[in-house]
Amino acid sequence: MKKVLVGIIFLLSVSFTTPIWATEFYIVRDLTTQKCTVSDKRPITDIKTITVATDTIYKSREDAESAMKTIKVCSAQK
Repeated sequence: MKKVLVGIIFLLSVSFTTPIWATEFYIVRDLTTQKCTVSDKRPITDIKTITVATDTIYKSREDAESAMKTIKVCSAQK
């Protein structure tokens, strides 16, 4: 009985956690400063001054930075 309970707890804990090695990068735009940045945290979209510049999730910071140059609202920033 204890083995079954431990097994269930283990499976639940593994299924509800994000793997450490699964790093995600996002391109976000601050509407106040009109600047785009790369973030390694999932953007909070309920903040009125922050918006997601693209819906794409990037696997590396380099990919996100190079993609940021191709996004119209980000490439137009000064």
